[in-house]
Amino acid sequence: MEKDKVYLDFLKFCLNDHLPVPESIKDINWHELLEFGKKHTIVGMYIPTVLMKDGKLKKEDFMGNKPTDDDVMEWVFEDYLLRRNNTGVFERAQKASEWFREQGFRNCILKGQGNALMYPDPLLRTSGDIDIWLEGTRDEILAFTTQYYNMHASPLHVDFPMFKETQVEVHFHPSRMYNPYMNKKLWAYCDTQADEQFEHWVSSADGKYKFTAPTNEFNAFYQLDHIFKHLINEGIGLRQVIDYFYLLRKRYNDGIPAGANEKLISVLNRFNLKKFSRAMMFVLHEFLGLEEKYLYIKPHKEEGEFLLNEILEAGNFGKYEKRLTDSLEGVKGHVNRFLVLTAFKYRLLRHYPTEAIWMPLRDLRYHFSHKNLEENEGQTTENTPTNP
Repeated sequence: MEKDKVYLDFLKFCLNDHLPVPESIKDINWHELLEFGKKHTIVGMYIPTVLMKDGKLKKEDFMGNKPTDDDVMEWVFEDYLLRRNNTGVFERAQKASEWFREQGFRNCILKGQGNALMYPDPLLRTSGDIDIWLEGTRDEILAFTTQYYNMHASPLHVDFPMFKETQVEVHFHPSRMYNPYMNKKLWAYCDTQADEQFEHWVSSADGKYKFTAPTNEFNAFYQLDHIFKHLINEGIGLRQVIDYFYLLRKRYNDGIPAGANEKLISVLNRFNLKKFSRAMMFVLHEFLGLEEKYLYIKPHKEEGEFLLNEILEAGNFGKYEKRLTDSLEGVKGHVNRFLVLTAFKYRLLRHYPTEAIWMPLRDLRYHFSHKNLEENEGQTTENTPTNP
């Protein structure tokens, strides 16, 4: 955790222009910092500063710990990979959005490349898959997608592998909650916001990429809910937190409508997310340096420290969750493993009971739905729109 603290201090400096160079820069192992960045899919947040492209550092600021030539080459290579990958995903996101509109489905790109456009350099956000929310009911969308791919559909989305290089998830709803009563309310609320999201166009600064993405106000709710879902289900990476960091900056800089903060807090309260939002404000302010003017609610120290620990322990999508893997070591049998998993997830019960208590039911449903998939799942038809 001490090394994490050093790397977090440096991340905080990289993200903000108003902070002095941290003294801990002298303790940074530049290769290990790169590995930390990969773990949390945030390498690009360090690159401009490490490579001295953003003017934050001069040679003397490294306090005798300047990266070696080998270190620099590692970081230069990551810079190249990020820019190449992002260029491809931007092009595919725009193509996917255009293609679905041509088929009669208004849509918007969730998270991903829409978030990247909020970054100082959109090509330095680590890209992932393409999540696209389509207008229409689940049955209407599945009737269309199964003409091309026979993929197992969750209540939230269905895979639509139209590109070899990038996974596409077609969403019936932007997000979900595991409490069935709250989930029904969530989907009803998203339906009331859909028209505005499907017509909210965004574009890159050079105008090269253009597609629809959620508005700042809807994003402030939706992305917090998305991060919360990852906390309950898998694990949060710092990339998702930094997405929210840049969203709140953009929201403020674009001009927050009168009464918007009060309205947002009311919506968060309705979906039991107010406590989590205060934890997130603490992480953003204390550990990432987001200035108070960007915060829409007062931070909560204890919950924020708990949240940060969960982020650092689990990493992106829980890929680095050693606590659970250690607990499962030597445990045999599906029932016993399920009980260990349930006990682990119930650590969240004290903090977020209305969602955590439903996780065992969700896990059981997930297990049996995947156990009984049709044998022909994943087959394509002659209509497959490969690289439209």
